[in-house]
Amino acid sequence: MQALFKRIITFLHLNKRLSKYIVFLLVSFVFWFLTVMSKQYQTTLIIPVEYTNLPESKQLINNPEKSISLRVRSPGFYLLSNNLFKSKALKIPANALSESSAKDYTQQYWVVNKNHQQLYKLLSSDIKIISVFPDTLFLRFQQKQSKKVPVIFNGDLDFSAQYRLKDKAKIYPDSIIIFGTEEKLVQTSFVETEHMVFDDLQKGVNEEIGLNKIDFISYSHQKVQLSFEVEKYTEKIVEVPIKAIKLPKDCKIKFYPPRVVLITTVAFADYDKLNASLFVAEVNASQLEGKSKLTVNLTRKPSFADVLKIKPSRVEFLLIKQ
Repeated sequence: MQALFKRIITFLHLNKRLSKYIVFLLVSFVFWFLTVMSKQYQTTLIIPVEYTNLPESKQLINNPEKSISLRVRSPGFYLLSNNLFKSKALKIPANALSESSAKDYTQQYWVVNKNHQQLYKLLSSDIKIISVFPDTLFLRFQQKQSKKVPVIFNGDLDFSAQYRLKDKAKIYPDSIIIFGTEEKLVQTSFVETEHMVFDDLQKGVNEEIGLNKIDFISYSHQKVQLSFEVEKYTEKIVEVPIKAIKLPKDCKIKFYPPRVVLITTVAFADYDKLNASLFVAEVNASQLEGKSKLTVNLTRKPSFADVLKIKPSRVEFLLIKQ
């Protein structure tokens, strides 16, 4: 950039007629700009609004205006400077507003047309306000109620190959107090966490996460602690004998095959303690008439193992009367 600037200076120095023309052009532009900017103009300015000192015991039930539109007149200089820089926010303290009561709520209001002096503090003294919209700002409140609701995890857990969730994901606190109008509390039975995605998990997580916002509801907690453990697992095949239940007293029954094969998944740490004695595979023999096969039901299994498949899931039988 510096080299380019030097080349331009050198070029203008060698071309004196051109340099004089450019200087004349710049001076003309400055005079034109000053003339234009000194004239009076009308435009619309947007002033952001911030509400402060909201009552903690009451719930805001409307969406108050977030900005005010001002139709103003001023010399161009002041309008240009106002548009170049971000407008200051108009701060309105709720505890200083006039109040009126309706059947189901209380209402506080701020009449804009009666408070031009406060608006002028945000503008240049040379800017004249012609009109404003809206002419009145309203805040409507109802008395807050409270209710305890559970917190539910909202997200996805994606595990690496041969890894899985150990036990259940835990949230602390698992429930919070919510505050709002009676109508809103009736509609709200739980609060969800922000949506979280955990990819390629190989180890546990202990992380603070936020809560999804609900319009016109406030919370006793803004964040909760999410924690869960991850374990590496493998497959294990277990053979389990089949037992008959509800068999007539004067009968015996034989199954073909007499055992079922269970394809299970188990954590590496629990692999050695997983055996057939921890499972019970049963067949209901109370209704045999017209059937050639009976369904095998797994009525007991250890909590630390998952059964992927029972082979076979239905077995042939031979009923022997004594």
